[in-house]
Amino acid sequence: MKRALLFAMVLAAPACASARSSRSTVTARPRLTALAPSEVQLSAASNAEIELRGRNFSTRTDAPANTVRIGALELRAVPSSANGTVIRVTLPETVPSGGEAPPARWMSGRYAVTVTTTAGTSDTLLLTIAAGPRNP
Repeated sequence: MKRALLFAMVLAAPACASARSSRSTVTARPRLTALAPSEVQLSAASNAEIELRGRNFSTRTDAPANTVRIGALELRAVPSSANGTVIRVTLPETVPSGGEAPPARWMSGRYAVTVTTTAGTSDTLLLTIAAGPRNP
């Protein structure tokens, strides 16, 4: 009887260990390493495309789990490249003001950029925005 019990324990041990390790896999928090370009010029009726480079971005295609923040602008469910290293966003001419206030134009300055996934928030990089002339 002891021999059969020991044999069953030895056979079950590897299966338990592999099941435990697959469930405990933790995704690393995202890392933001570069913005391209790191400086943009915005003018009336223009948008700027920005490429966020790094690693550990969510690669889900059915429900992307990347939230990109640029200053007060929050973009949710932003897809990344298949390997989770590149996110492309378009910076709109205006940014939501919140509440009932109308959207506001970007002001010239440096804005914090981060990527948040279910595993945490990335490093912060700065995007420089030069606001161009405004139409009346």
